[in-house]
Amino acid sequence: MFDIADRLDNKPGTRGRRLRTAIILFLTLSAQTSGLSWATEGQQYRADEWITECDPAPSTGAPDCSITVPFWQTRGDPSGSFALVVMLQTGNIGIVGQPFPVRAVLRVDKNPPIECRQPRYCVFSSSQALAVLRQLKVGSLILIDVFTDRGAFNFSLTPKGYQAGIAQIRAWGYPTE
Repeated sequence: MFDIADRLDNKPGTRGRRLRTAIILFLTLSAQTSGLSWATEGQQYRADEWITECDPAPSTGAPDCSITVPFWQTRGDPSGSFALVVMLQTGNIGIVGQPFPVRAVLRVDKNPPIECRQPRYCVFSSSQALAVLRQLKVGSLILIDVFTDRGAFNFSLTPKGYQAGIAQIRAWGYPTE
């Protein structure tokens, strides 16, 4: 078997064809591998500070997507870093961060505020979260108060990045209703 390979290597022109074949094979596999890594990583979009992420393939049900916005306070004492997380598939909305929240109040525009009281991961009730999801689609201002063992933090955000994220999810082909 090795004798046949050795004889082919010694024929004129064989080496160039083998090199071309190897290059074409390498380029084909590279293109396929990069496509697969993109598919396993999913899709990500950023608008303002808001980050929209979805699973790799649109499903027939609700999208497995999340929209997150980080917010922080570094001046003064205490300092804190938090994130508002919206899980679209479940409709859950939560606030996480450091120091751990023990309570949070969220308000969109002049709508009634919603409140969660859970240590570490503050998740709003489903009925409240669904109302806020509708408000975020058309709202212009988000007010968030986060209470921790170290103090209270007050934030104001714009939902424009959330609205752009929802539009991008639709553009990717995921259902949003």
